[in-house]
Amino acid sequence: MTSSSVLQPTAGPSRATVLRLCGAALTSGGALCIAGGTLHPIVAGKGHSVEALTSPGTPIAQVLLGIGTVLLVLGLPGMYAWLRPRIGIAGFVGLLCYLLGNIVTATGHLTVELFVAHPFAADPATAHLIADNDQMLDSTAFVLFNQLGGLVMLGGMALLGASLLRNRAVPRWIAVLTLVGMAGFFLPIPAVQGFSGFLYEAPRGIAVAAIGVLMLRYPGGWRADQAGAGAQLSGPKTS
Repeated sequence: MTSSSVLQPTAGPSRATVLRLCGAALTSGGALCIAGGTLHPIVAGKGHSVEALTSPGTPIAQVLLGIGTVLLVLGLPGMYAWLRPRIGIAGFVGLLCYLLGNIVTATGHLTVELFVAHPFAADPATAHLIADNDQMLDSTAFVLFNQLGGLVMLGGMALLGASLLRNRAVPRWIAVLTLVGMAGFFLPIPAVQGFSGFLYEAPRGIAVAAIGVLMLRYPGGWRADQAGAGAQLSGPKTS
């Protein structure tokens, strides 16, 4: 005689709840990255010199950027699930590149800055190990790691923004901010305390945070929920 058991479904958070949690992570992460970038010290045009790494604002700025980046990494898969019906292959590739850039380059850069460069710069016995080229480490591999990773993030966000704009997946101003979100990193302008960090982080931070707010308000999708709300406002049709 054999016995069989029926697997009972287990309770868990609904899709809407998970998407709202991801939206909250994106909104919080975007705000923290803007705050961290704005507070990030810049001394004599350099943000990663010994002087900058030991200035007021360090390591608070790096901690804010680090927490913000982790929240973005947690929220971006949910963003894709929320946007998937409306962004196509190009949007998927763009979001994937932006996610990989955050995981590999942004997280790696901040880990080195917070746990290696800052302690070394604060200790007179090891301060000389900080490179004077504003890259923290005198390593060609590390420089390429940052530059290539930045290009992957830039291209990914631009591709995602173009897809959002073309498919009208979010309000136009959010799509435009996403499209140009990381252009500030590559503008040939001198680095200035307060302004440069805000310029680097604000466009993409605001765009990501705004998408997070939409996910919180419309977990079923912005266009779908807007259409549904319009139908409800117009009332039932009568024949």
